[in-house]
Amino acid sequence: MCRHEALLLHPASLILIWLAFAFCIPWLRPVELSAIVLLFSLPLLLRHSVQYFKLLRRSRWLLISLILVYAFVTPGVAAVAVLGAYSPSREGLLSGGLQALRLLALLSTLALLLATTSRDRILAGLYFLLRPFVLIGVDIDRVAARIWLTLHYAEQAEPQHSGAWRERLQAALHGSGHEITRIELEIGRLARPDYAALLCAALVLGLLLARQVI
Repeated sequence: MCRHEALLLHPASLILIWLAFAFCIPWLRPVELSAIVLLFSLPLLLRHSVQYFKLLRRSRWLLISLILVYAFVTPGVAAVAVLGAYSPSREGLLSGGLQALRLLALLSTLALLLATTSRDRILAGLYFLLRPFVLIGVDIDRVAARIWLTLHYAEQAEPQHSGAWRERLQAALHGSGHEITRIELEIGRLARPDYAALLCAALVLGLLLARQVI
C-alpha cells in the first residue's frame, strides 16, 4: 500500500503534535471529541486501514471494560429501574462513554499518523527526539534499533502465530537473527513549517488550558 507522507513536516514534529493532543484530551468536550473521532476515523475506514482495524480489535475489551466499570461503580440514577441496586447508573454510563470516546480519539489520531508516515520516518522522528538523552548516557542507537525491530516483526506477525514474532525479535536482539543487521535513517532537522506547526499546537494547548482555568 502506498503511503502519502507528510513531507512538509519532520516526523519529530508530527510525534510532538500527537503527544500535545494526547495531553489535552481530558480538556476536550464530548462534542469536540466526537468530531475528532469522526474526522480522523472516516479516511481510515474509507481506505480500509488494516492498522486501524487492528487497533480497534485489540482495544475492544478495554473500551467495553471502561464503560462497564464506570457504569457499575459510579453512583447515580439507575439506568434500568427494574434491576434496582444491581443496575448500572446513567451517570456511570455517560462517564464510561466519555472515557471510551477519549480512547477512540487517541487511537484514531495515532492510526492516521501511522497510516500516513512510514515506519522509518516514525523511527527517525523518535531518534531525533531522543538525541538530548545522549547527554545522560542513553544509547539511543540501541534504543532505536530495538524499536525498529519490534515494529518490523510485529508488522510481519500472523494472527494465528501471535507469539512467534516475539521469538524472532529476541533472536535478532541477541545477535542470532539473520534478517536485519543494518538500519539507516534519514534524520534531517526541523524547518520553518515545523516550528509554525509546533507553535500552533502550543497555542491551541494554551487556549484549552485557559478555558479550563476561566
